[in-house]
Amino acid sequence: MTSDKLRRASKVAHLLGGLLCAALGLRVMTLAIGDAQARRAPARPAPSDVAPVAGRAPVPAPARAQHVPAPERSTAVSGAPVRLMLSVLAGPERSEVYVNGSRLGLSPYLGDYTCKAGEQLRIEVVPAHQGLITRSATCEGQTLLIR
Repeated sequence: MTSDKLRRASKVAHLLGGLLCAALGLRVMTLAIGDAQARRAPARPAPSDVAPVAGRAPVPAPARAQHVPAPERSTAVSGAPVRLMLSVLAGPERSEVYVNGSRLGLSPYLGDYTCKAGEQLRIEVVPAHQGLITRSATCEGQTLLIR
């Protein structure tokens, strides 16, 4: 009789433990989804973006940085092809990365880039809400780190 009651109590405890774990997992999942949605939601408008007050001139919002394509170069570098490991850590995450006018991807960027030895490289990082970041480098070595 006592062993039968202990088995039932053990099954009830296992069932309650499983329900508690399921409820806790569901709560953590809903918090994670809410946090992800909050990060994706558009930012609230800055006070300067709100309708102007009578008697004051509106303050223009700062323009987003624009990528300007590199001008075509007529002087070709006659060096041998070099394959570099390019790492771009400059600027905030998810900024667009351009090298000599060609879009490579988003920062932080890590990938291969082929250029001619001695060629001048123009690296541009275009953040969504900040100014354009421009760096210059020479195509040489095996690794190019841009910060």
